[in-house]
Amino acid sequence: MTDRLIRLMRIITLVQAKPGILARELAERCGNSERTIYRDMDALSAMHIPITHLGHGKGYAFIGNFALYPLDWSDEESAAFSKLRGIMKDIRHMLPSSFEGAYEKVMAAEYKQKAEREEKMETANKEAGQLWMERSGSQGEPPPFLTEILAAVMKQTSIQADYSENAYEEKGIQIDPYCLVPLENRYHLIGFCHRFEIIRTFHINGFSSVKPTNYWFSKEQFDLQAFMEQKWSLDQDSLQVEFKVRFSDRLMNRIMNEDMFVKPSKVDRQSRCLHFKVAVEQDIGFVRWILKYEEEAEILEPLYYRDMLRIQLEKWLSLYK
Repeated sequence: MTDRLIRLMRIITLVQAKPGILARELAERCGNSERTIYRDMDALSAMHIPITHLGHGKGYAFIGNFALYPLDWSDEESAAFSKLRGIMKDIRHMLPSSFEGAYEKVMAAEYKQKAEREEKMETANKEAGQLWMERSGSQGEPPPFLTEILAAVMKQTSIQADYSENAYEEKGIQIDPYCLVPLENRYHLIGFCHRFEIIRTFHINGFSSVKPTNYWFSKEQFDLQAFMEQKWSLDQDSLQVEFKVRFSDRLMNRIMNEDMFVKPSKVDRQSRCLHFKVAVEQDIGFVRWILKYEEEAEILEPLYYRDMLRIQLEKWLSLYK
């Protein structure tokens, strides 16, 4: 998922949660400038999302009955709402007669969504572990906290962690996890450290505790390639993601004569598959290029990107139901 797409989804959620929200507050909640919010509103309008400006000083709201589903609660929000069950008997006389039935339906929907999220994360964890073993040649367990960190990278939410390196231990540091980089048979997390207010690298095996938070962050200004060159003196070809994509018969015959996002490293005409080596910082751009071919192109590997696309498509489907 791209930074801007995540921010657009967050804007929709905030407008739904607080009709009349001002651009200033949207900018604060999204970690961007008001000018960026105005551009995002233009983009949402072009996508036919029915958000309107209510007038000077009145903020933004949806037109009609448009709403974004499903729920996207944090664990803390879900736990807080579930505590209503314990005091329902004491406050029932203060509530409308239909509230209890509505409450049970909301909790049932949240339970189902949580079960689906856990299933998806378990799948992602297994595939991440498989990738770790393939890269490291190890048959052991993948690094600890890989699932939690992957989830935070995908959601663009901060983590709170205990970390040690070279006998120096840090407790409760807040990190905005930008990306995971496999290098020299180890995973490295690149992220913004709030304690020192700098971008740092962390060895995954150095974490002794990782806890997700509800704080969303933006990484618009982060240049991965420039950071790599400065930190590790790596050129553009040093870190790559290898994609395997299957095309339809019609597209396979046509695409070989087109200018592609990147030249294929291997062509298998029998299986209609092309293999591509893509720089780490260009992976999302490559996925976008594949998406323009719709159902005539399918990413087969890496499996993580298949899951990322499926999760995003499910969110879009729920939005337009």
